[in-house]
Amino acid sequence: MRVLITGSRGFVGRHVQNNLQAAGHEALNLIVAAERPARSAHEYEGDICDATRMRNLVRDLRPDACLHLAGVAFVPVAWSKPEFVFEVNVQGTLNVLDAFRNEAPEARILIISSAEVYGLQDFHRPLTEQDPMNPENLYAVSKQAADLTSLLYTRRYGMHVMTARPCNHIGPGQSADFVVPAFARQVNEIASGRSEPHMRVGNLESTREFLDVRDVVDAYRLILEKGQPGLAYNVGAGGAVRIGLLLEKLCRIAGVQPHLEVDPQRYRPTDARPVLDATRLREHTGWQPRYTLDQTLADVLAELRPA
Repeated sequence: MRVLITGSRGFVGRHVQNNLQAAGHEALNLIVAAERPARSAHEYEGDICDATRMRNLVRDLRPDACLHLAGVAFVPVAWSKPEFVFEVNVQGTLNVLDAFRNEAPEARILIISSAEVYGLQDFHRPLTEQDPMNPENLYAVSKQAADLTSLLYTRRYGMHVMTARPCNHIGPGQSADFVVPAFARQVNEIASGRSEPHMRVGNLESTREFLDVRDVVDAYRLILEKGQPGLAYNVGAGGAVRIGLLLEKLCRIAGVQPHLEVDPQRYRPTDARPVLDATRLREHTGWQPRYTLDQTLADVLAELRPA
């Protein structure tokens, strides 16, 4: 398949390109103007917020499929720039859908949503795709709107549109704005002797579900190849871990034992996100995760180790 990838230069996008190419697909990578200087032969300039440009691109490239990754993914931004987040996450998704509806209606389309759409529901079992959405922040509301709209396009227009609702994903190449690379940088500095063995941390008791980004992009490719139109697919590890355990594992792998001090400025109340049931994904595509948490953390540390 010739797959148009929006958000191709992001954390996930780089891994997606490698995964698709290894499976024999052709990646058509959408980039924005600010990324233009390093443009390659398989990169095409465009902005998902520009409906006309998106339609022209789809008309000219005639892709067989689309993996829509582009969007604002950092939750706090939605509170400070809500209009921007809704323009990108909702209107941008509509522009992608309409471009394909008009120019390549037979294409297979996967819209990336988020586990955040489920909110902080108090379930005693993993959540399935049939469980209600209960978003707790504006980012999650924007993803819910894009998710439901995308699935509606299958019912309304007969398009082959699917959504993926992934849990938190970690791995090489992730921004230091996120918890694992932020911890890893500090741990590496201590291990190299560049910093004292002392770390200021927030609340380490909250729990989250984490998958290696390379397992996540495996799931995305398999959904594109085998997923059924009009369905959402949870992409989850099947269990949550305590944030503090991530730090403990990173320290063990690096061979350090820093003193931890709670920083009131970083402290947030303890919470637990629901765990996702990925049965549908496994049954429809045969997906299985390949990376252990320890292997993922070791790879992050290796990538961020000071030269």
